[in-house]
Amino acid sequence: MMTSSKRMASSVELDALSNLPDVILILIISCLPFKECLRTSSLGKRWRYLYRETGNITFRETEYVDRSVSDESSKRVSFVNYMCQWISRYQSHCIETFELKFSDPGEFLAEMESLIDFAVSRQVKNLVLDFTGFNWSVYSYVMRFHKIFVHLPASVYNLKTLKSLKIYACGFDPSMLTNSGSLRKLAIGWIELSAAHALLLTSLTLKSLTFSHCWGVDMINLAGYFKEFEIENCVFSYHMPCSYDLPNVEVLKYSGRVLAFDVKRMNKGIEEVYLDFQKEPKYEEPNESTKYEGTILSGFLNSLRRARTLSVCPFLLQAIQECDDPSSLLRPMETQHLVLRTELHVMEFKGIKLLLDNCPNLETLTVDILGRRLGTYGRSYCGAGPRAYWKKNLTYKNFPKKLKVVVVKDFSGYSHELIVLKVLIQSGRGRWPGRAGGPVLERVELYMCSDVMEYGLMRARDGAEMLQSISGDVQVLVHYP
Repeated sequence: MMTSSKRMASSVELDALSNLPDVILILIISCLPFKECLRTSSLGKRWRYLYRETGNITFRETEYVDRSVSDESSKRVSFVNYMCQWISRYQSHCIETFELKFSDPGEFLAEMESLIDFAVSRQVKNLVLDFTGFNWSVYSYVMRFHKIFVHLPASVYNLKTLKSLKIYACGFDPSMLTNSGSLRKLAIGWIELSAAHALLLTSLTLKSLTFSHCWGVDMINLAGYFKEFEIENCVFSYHMPCSYDLPNVEVLKYSGRVLAFDVKRMNKGIEEVYLDFQKEPKYEEPNESTKYEGTILSGFLNSLRRARTLSVCPFLLQAIQECDDPSSLLRPMETQHLVLRTELHVMEFKGIKLLLDNCPNLETLTVDILGRRLGTYGRSYCGAGPRAYWKKNLTYKNFPKKLKVVVVKDFSGYSHELIVLKVLIQSGRGRWPGRAGGPVLERVELYMCSDVMEYGLMRARDGAEMLQSISGDVQVLVHYP
């Protein structure tokens, strides 16, 4: 129960807020999540209708309809009626953001169009229309059985205030979006991308373009003047070379299968590159296919070597070491922040070492520990065991000379984690006698895994204390969930 002192403090805070003018209160509640914004109507008489002027409106079916209940259909009808009634009472003339997430809208097309028309009539700046289904996790199911019900109305194309548009499982005319002079950010998902959609790449006004979970993609030449470009788990309809011509891009993200990447032009000042090939199947031993993919990925990394922040995945770490001569394929990179999304498996060690060797300007190393293949960490891979490999291959002599900070996410204190971190700390802990001009590691930050039981937290705490005991002048900071 709330104590009297806490109730008094809450009352004082509420009184202080209530002394502010309405325009300020509306700005404040507009920053809240939409459902929290609605709850402010119960704070008092003055607050009763302020929520109707919030600048950010979000309708997500998952927050209102429980799919597990028997009367799900009637709940969906009630939710649609609620949305229509809510917008009929809305009082403001402008909207910053309008988000509509509703699955299988075939029975409610008139209501969906009414909701979109409402957003347009309020001069919306950021519009999100997501009609994906609850069970859409397998492309083959969606490609075979899904039908696009909702199509973007003409009023959206002509909306001069629209800056950002996200449309999932929603039909649209690419030529009309290309000619929209105000649109700066566009995200398209869960549809088939035909050759006609390549028109989007010719837009001179778009600064950010994302293709997410699309299929039948047959755009061979990905060229444009975007600042941000992302392809997320799309299915290409061919195995031909996929070329990039992005002279202005600052943020490039790709997740999906390995393609025959060919980079024609890339911004020399690129800030961030994110690569995730976890759609590729895991393997235990090198083969001709993995050697070929490793060669492709090494060449791709060379084309992106000016990225200040580089984020890679376990598959890339394993594949780049399996070329005929990986050390000659990779060239020095300008990366200052390297993000290793890794299982810290022995199969990834050589790839990690290759990247560390080729990042002479590295200042921050983030180790994001992913799902663990328990029971396999002590094994050797191509003759290398974990403890022996790192003691031999990472010493103060070849430690990245500018590396100051190591950040570990989802730290659990397992032995394979401690082996790597112990060697990192011992190799980089300051300029000892005889180490003039050596490593300058200053800090290691451990972010504890949040989904562990009490005994797991104890193991992680013990591991952190061990690292602190051997850290010397390197700070070891522990962050608990």
